[in-house]
Amino acid sequence: MENRRLRLRFRPGSLLTFFFLAAFALAVTAGWQWPFIAKLMPVYSVAIPGALLALTQLYREVTAWKRAEGESTAYEADEVFDTRLDRQTEISRTLSFFGWFVGGAAATWLFGIVIALPLMMLLYTLIEGKEKWRVSFIMSIGIFLLIWGVFEYLLETRWPSGALFQ
Repeated sequence: MENRRLRLRFRPGSLLTFFFLAAFALAVTAGWQWPFIAKLMPVYSVAIPGALLALTQLYREVTAWKRAEGESTAYEADEVFDTRLDRQTEISRTLSFFGWFVGGAAATWLFGIVIALPLMMLLYTLIEGKEKWRVSFIMSIGIFLLIWGVFEYLLETRWPSGALFQ
């Protein structure tokens, strides 16, 4: 087995990873003196794991390992697809995505999230997913029960009502 040699290389794309590492480190530093219950979610659940992941990613980006012949990584073992789409398909899919995005935002503003999210689920699964009515309806009811049942009923979190209901 060959010895591995470590080479450092800097890429401009590593600046984004470094930015996230700095942001997570700043969040850990800022929240470290908070009471335990206040820092449980932002520091222990988000900032520390985020900093570790960003540090790992930065390490992977700035180092390069010469691998022994025949040694593989998950990236080399995975299938890679290089699919090219024609320009018209790309534009159509992009406009479709932004149409659903803007439609969802507008529906949330007009009807409120309790009505808009199940409605968007129903329409999206019917139109884009080409699901049957029954499947789409069951999924929409499930989303409604999650939003209303868990958040509004059990946790007593009131979602803002839409502009049409104020």
